[in-house]
Amino acid sequence: MIKVGKLAKYKTDDTVLVEIVSTYNKADIDPNCPESVAIIGMVKVMYISGSEQGKHRALSTRNFYHFWEVIND
Repeated sequence: MIKVGKLAKYKTDDTVLVEIVSTYNKADIDPNCPESVAIIGMVKVMYISGSEQGKHRALSTRNFYHFWEVIND
């Protein structure tokens, strides 16, 4: 489960860790049809280790679950 403050590790490289900073919903509006709106769940993370240490990244919840595994403490 995604909760703010939890740690997650990259599935293919256990040395890369991130901290979940926030979760939010993003509206995706089709430019050809402004009445068509999709709500996409997003996760904002901060790298704790690895080559991108200290950087922030926003991922869709779908991609987060595909590439990352939340560490149960």
